Amino acid sequence: MYTKSIIAIALLFQLSAQAAPKMIRWTATEDADASFAHVLDVISQKTGYRFTDANFILQDNRDLAFNHYARYEQLKSGDAIDGRAIRLWTDLKTGKLIQAEAYLNVPSAEEKADGERMVLQKERLGDGETMKFALQAIRNTRNVNFRAIEWKDRWLDGQFVRIVTVKGKRGETQVIVHHRTKKILNSKFEEYPQADLSRVETSLNALVYPIYEETEDGSQRLQRVPVSLDHLLANVPNVEGDIYAPLKTRRYLYEQYSPVRGMTEAGRAKGYWAMSYLKEQAAAIRANLPLVSNDFNRGMLLQGNYATINIHPDAFTKFQGIDFTPVTSASLLPTWKPVGESYEILLGTAYYGKALKSADEAMGRVATRLADHNPVQYINDGFDEIQVYYAINKLFDMLHANGFSDPELSTRAFNAFLFNPDIEYRDNAFYTDDTINFTTYSPKAQNYARDNSTIWHELGHGVMDRLMGDNITLIDSGGLAEGMADFVAALVIQGATNGVPFAGSTQFRIINQTGFSLTNESHDDGEAYGGAMKDLMDAVVKSDSQNGLNKVTDVILEAMRLTRDHPALDANEWFSHVLFADSLGREGLRAPNELREIIIAA
Repeated sequence: MYTKSIIAIALLFQLSAQAAPKMIRWTATEDADASFAHVLDVISQKTGYRFTDANFILQDNRDLAFNHYARYEQLKSGDAIDGRAIRLWTDLKTGKLIQAEAYLNVPSAEEKADGERMVLQKERLGDGETMKFALQAIRNTRNVNFRAIEWKDRWLDGQFVRIVTVKGKRGETQVIVHHRTKKILNSKFEEYPQADLSRVETSLNALVYPIYEETEDGSQRLQRVPVSLDHLLANVPNVEGDIYAPLKTRRYLYEQYSPVRGMTEAGRAKGYWAMSYLKEQAAAIRANLPLVSNDFNRGMLLQGNYATINIHPDAFTKFQGIDFTPVTSASLLPTWKPVGESYEILLGTAYYGKALKSADEAMGRVATRLADHNPVQYINDGFDEIQVYYAINKLFDMLHANGFSDPELSTRAFNAFLFNPDIEYRDNAFYTDDTINFTTYSPKAQNYARDNSTIWHELGHGVMDRLMGDNITLIDSGGLAEGMADFVAALVIQGATNGVPFAGSTQFRIINQTGFSLTNESHDDGEAYGGAMKDLMDAVVKSDSQNGLNKVTDVILEAMRLTRDHPALDANEWFSHVLFADSLGREGLRAPNELREIIIAA
């Protein structure tokens, strides 16, 4: 139910004998020296090839909650080899190694002899050529109205290629183009899956659905309960006029997009541009905006440290009868429009939701279930915003209490966009790029903005995305992604209900007894992954109550960190890392190997 490289495409080419990859792994029990020079010595001894610093480039270097992580990508002729890297986890206090994993190509004798200088600079695709291939691909898939384009040069199966990713309205298109021959080697479209700083805070009381408005079959409606809407920002940016006007002094044409030249002053002087540069400039603009009080006098907005609530701008042009004037939010919303046979990017914004005029209004917003899910009435009522804000906060609060404390990864807000009126998105909710997106709904559907289990599932993709990294490759159908999202939702539901049954609590997909790879379909495989982890949770909670939930949450989050950017993650690799996470223990929470037998049984 989400996109990004974590599930976009598993690039599973059969590797040539000349550059067969080697997976090497060791832990602190074997060797705790984490110096890179020593790591290279160990790898060189194990492979029989003398690797040096010049063979690698440091691409990720960050503190996680309980360890430090570094990823060194392998180079060939100065460019990274796709999926080949050394990954190191070290103790935050001592710097000693926790785990080392290397998945590398060992150069052949021929490659050693010619110094791996197999591709000349002149053979590379030009930026214009790259854009033409991208445009061809999105036309073939109808993945138009795209939001972003990015590419990277990699060695893949002994061939020097450019991997181009186009994020569009309906999903992601990925194209692999050979530099020398200028031919497409592979192209695939993945639709966005359908739904199945320390700042001053304030709080507000409200009535929400603790799990969801109605059961999946629509047979029962649940009652709302009083909650506290926490982490609301006491101050928000003051948006007056077009805050992004400084970025609109030029046009951003498709043919002039270049992620490399657009990042340089010389390139921009020639008309090139890059989305990453635009985002940097937009962030700088927002950081310099004056702040105003987020209070009832101005109209309190559901903008928080962990959740921002926005209304899709097209809702105000599509629907008639909305009874409040939209206020522009500070969020940048880039969209593409056709220009002849090409496209141009336009820089726009979304809108804040319906402002609250009093504390009583927060408690009194109605949650009428309309037979036709009339979006105008829902927007005017303003309840869906409150429900989504609460659900996002609930996930953060539960995971924060159980070790989700990774710098930046555990504090960056998720942005919610409600009431996207595009007919192609109808009856849907999906996650992508730090956003959870809601659509409008037909009479036969549920309103997913009032279904916390769906919201927590979608945000489960986001948690996995953040902890497991952009460069992870899943070698099944995406089952781990779906199963993990199901399991994160199950963790939050368990914490929210203390395991007390509720209407529909036995109908979740994660409860099914399904084996692995029966259909090669991500949701079915997800039942197996998620179901095994759910069995683990149920068994530990049964014996150790709430403390058991804390233990299971901690060990699964740590396993996510310890598989960060894994090049070929399957069921065996995943559960072996769960066992390794368990073997490390957590002082004050769980002993080393405490859950081992239960994990194996599950």
